[in-house]
Amino acid sequence: MIVTAVLRAVQIICAAVILGLSATVIKGQVLGSNPTINYAAVTGGFSMLGAIFGFTALFVESLPGLITLAIDALASLLLLAGGIAITVKLRGINCSSSSDVNWAKMFDNDMLNGGCIKVQGKKQCTFGGDDGLEKLMGRCKEVQADSIFQFFTFLICAACVVVALLAMKRGTSRKGAIV
Repeated sequence: MIVTAVLRAVQIICAAVILGLSATVIKGQVLGSNPTINYAAVTGGFSMLGAIFGFTALFVESLPGLITLAIDALASLLLLAGGIAITVKLRGINCSSSSDVNWAKMFDNDMLNGGCIKVQGKKQCTFGGDDGLEKLMGRCKEVQADSIFQFFTFLICAACVVVALLAMKRGTSRKGAIV
């Protein structure tokens, strides 16, 4: 039960970080929205709810352990997909490099540029001016951290699934909790 409680506490913290980072990036999006970052916010929220449900199941025996297991498995898949999606969209971008090539990649990335419009056939993005590089790099680091936390939280959820399966195999799990 102690291992599960620690895993749940870490899961709640990581899910809150994912949700917070995603909300910050969404708030900075001036034009339009970005479905990848919106999805990241959903994964953070779902993981947090799953962790709260799992933590509650430690103390409320009437909550079925199989439901907790299913929620953890689903959260694992959602988090893995979110982390992969962000990583793929950031491919080739170095969040610490201010080279012209890297700046151009960040400027073209719809997760980082804050949204773009075409004015007289020319692309104009929210963060494309003189101070745009610092904002792009800051958003890039936030998005990259979001991806890292999604992968880490995926591992936490997967560990909860493994612990639950081992407990069920041994027959030592209470109905809603994993001992």
